[in-house]
Amino acid sequence: MTKKWKLKWMAVFAVLLFGTAWADEISDLRKEQEKLYNQLAEMNNRLLKMEAAQQEQTQKISKMEESGGFEIPETLSWLEKIKLYGDFRYRYECRDRDWQADPKDDRHRIRARVGIQFQINDEYMFDFRVATSEFLKDEDDQIIPGSAANAANQTLGDYWAGKNLWVDRAYVSYTPKAVSGLTIAAGKMYNPFYVGKSDLIWDGDVNPEGFALQYTRSLTEQDEMFLNTLAGYIEENGSSADKRMLGGQVGLAHTFADKSKATFGLSYFDYSNIEGESLPAINDQVIANGAAGNTSTDGTNYDFDYNLVEAFGQYAFNLGTHPFAIFGDYVVNTASGVKEDTGWLTGFTFNKAKDPGTWDFTYSYRDLEADAVLGAFADSDFADGGTNARGHKFNVTYMLAKNTSLGVSYYLAEKLERKPNEDYKRIQLDFTVKF
Repeated sequence: MTKKWKLKWMAVFAVLLFGTAWADEISDLRKEQEKLYNQLAEMNNRLLKMEAAQQEQTQKISKMEESGGFEIPETLSWLEKIKLYGDFRYRYECRDRDWQADPKDDRHRIRARVGIQFQINDEYMFDFRVATSEFLKDEDDQIIPGSAANAANQTLGDYWAGKNLWVDRAYVSYTPKAVSGLTIAAGKMYNPFYVGKSDLIWDGDVNPEGFALQYTRSLTEQDEMFLNTLAGYIEENGSSADKRMLGGQVGLAHTFADKSKATFGLSYFDYSNIEGESLPAINDQVIANGAAGNTSTDGTNYDFDYNLVEAFGQYAFNLGTHPFAIFGDYVVNTASGVKEDTGWLTGFTFNKAKDPGTWDFTYSYRDLEADAVLGAFADSDFADGGTNARGHKFNVTYMLAKNTSLGVSYYLAEKLERKPNEDYKRIQLDFTVKF
């Protein structure tokens, strides 16, 4: 065999030998490739499932955000109609009354209010609220049923005794869809009258009892008219005529091109069966010459009737970058025979305490004669409450956090039935949370 043929046979043998080995390697490589492909396909399927699950979860979250919360089972759907609300205030205050033998006293007080609103349907709503308040006491310091109408405070320090809770609100309101802007309420309710920044006639804790009607209507893009009325029941007497109050108020709010706003109006409050009738028991405000400043010659009955005409106004605008509002209130008792029959208040508010870190400052001055208003419902803090007083009120409020504020109020007044007109000073430090 020639050398040439030997080389050919050697090449064929090498091809057969190494070709078989290469075929095995290629087969193994193909198997590994198929295995890797299957793994990649499985991973891709898992990713697709994860993306689908994430998309479904995102849709559920979006749906919950749009609906305002988690989906409630049908059996518990009534929970969507309930709203819980309230507030708590811790107050330290110090009073300095020149006419007292021991003029200075200080006390710690709390006010707690918790309410629930139930939306019966699209037009009817029920509101129920309880609040702290002290017992009423008569002129002999004897406890009688009920709580003060214009003060929901409880003084701390009575040997840690339990504190009283009273029904503060219980009413039904009707807002018909057929008449836009109309609300009718019945029961023990919020004050239906516009008071603005003024507490000349009404303390902020007063919750009237009876029937109320409120109506607002836009006259133009800049003007809105409002009408408020109340048929109020003050005292039910089994053997004599009941004490009542019919009140009406009409006003107009105008928004200017620069977004400033003016609000003004007139009110009339007609109290019936007051003259010659017995004085109410008013906690912390019963004084020798009548109840909360109103005239009573015999110390037992009212000397006069109370038919009040009120004119009020407020103008809100921006002073630089800060909100600013000036306000005024005037009232006169038109009943016959009344000499000390007028009251007025004026003041301003600078800035607005709303978000954490913001603040506002409010100042007012008032002169409220003895029979200008019914003292039982007047501001309970100014000069120990009631009428027959004049002086200044300063207030600063700072927002510590959301729905959490710290406020300081200072009163510098004169109680006019005291002779001479001795000074009344009061400072209050309030920590308030709302929910």
